[in-house]
Amino acid sequence: MTEPNHDGWPDKYSDPRDRPHPDVLRITVESFDDTFEDTLTAVNAIADGDPQPAVVSFATVGELRTILTNRRIELLQTLMDTEGAAKSISALAKALNRDYKPVHDDVTRLADYGIVFIVEDDERSKRPYLPYERIRLDVELTANNPGEEPATA
Repeated sequence: MTEPNHDGWPDKYSDPRDRPHPDVLRITVESFDDTFEDTLTAVNAIADGDPQPAVVSFATVGELRTILTNRRIELLQTLMDTEGAAKSISALAKALNRDYKPVHDDVTRLADYGIVFIVEDDERSKRPYLPYERIRLDVELTANNPGEEPATA
């Protein structure tokens, strides 16, 4: 049996391009309790053989908006249009008609949240990788209960 590496995946999956990924990335705004319930439901569905999307959850709409700015959404769309990967961050910056540094910062920020991956082709070459065919934003706005934080922070 292959031992898991630092991120919990067996060593054979150390490159995210080798990992199995669903077609859809679902980005949500949910409370911890809702996220926990969704996780339990997904685990049961996977055990039954039902495919499930990857999920990234944010606690508030404000947090989601801080991460998914218009420029970062444009970056994600560009990656999706190039079949999930740019040859390099420099090539992605050129495709976006933006400077390298802000694109690098955006890719790094999205990778910190598990929305994209940064893969290394050799010691000096890093590139963004987006394994999903679709990204679905799932934001539900509801009335606040007394004592709850508002959804639009």
